[in-house]
Amino acid sequence: MDGGELSPPSGVITFLFTDIEGSTRRWEADAVAMRAALAVHDQALRDAVEGQAGWLFQAHR
Repeated sequence: MDGGELSPPSGVITFLFTDIEGSTRRWEADAVAMRAALAVHDQALRDAVEGQAGWLFQAHR
């Protein structure tokens, strides 16, 4: 592994999926505000996952 990357988990794993209700409408109404809100959302999830020694395999993009 390069750059100290961790290996993906093995064994019993748990997946977490999120959805922002009304996101399409919100993006259309105010993309700048939605981009900022999504950054907060992503950081909160990243903090929670990493705080439990989890492994974030892909963001929404």
